[in-house]
Amino acid sequence: MRDIKPTAERLAKGDVTEVYVQEQEKQPPEKRYRSSGALYALRRAGTITDAHVAAAELWARDYETGVLGARDPEAGRKGGVADPHTIMLARAAAVSRCEYVRKALGTVGETLLRRMMIDGMSVQAIAEAGSTHKLRVSGALEMLLDQLVEVLDLMAGQFWAAS
Repeated sequence: MRDIKPTAERLAKGDVTEVYVQEQEKQPPEKRYRSSGALYALRRAGTITDAHVAAAELWARDYETGVLGARDPEAGRKGGVADPHTIMLARAAAVSRCEYVRKALGTVGETLLRRMMIDGMSVQAIAEAGSTHKLRVSGALEMLLDQLVEVLDLMAGQFWAAS
């Protein structure tokens, strides 16, 4: 996970998320900052809507919690410290949702989401990594986010029970 050092201006824009990731076993989670310039640039341009942003942020939170082992940001908001059992249930649910999304969108879709949301790559950087034009990447991200919104809307209730 790429850690960014947010400036006061970036923090004021609200496009930086604080995440706690346990990178080494038996070590406390470390604070990391994540931002998706590509996501917010597409939103500012009017290419995508708030629903797309919300779906991408939800996926990123699940990926960080379930796959990367980050602390669930919702756990601290529920009043008190979550017990280990609750933490593991939340992590398992997040992994299940990520697997569901990967099966629905495919590995290419997951790779694009990961590059944009976890690695914080810009549209230009994603295009360069794939040896393609940024307009193709922009269109692919728009369609991918449309699909992600639909997948999350249709996801069975059992996937949300432990959240």
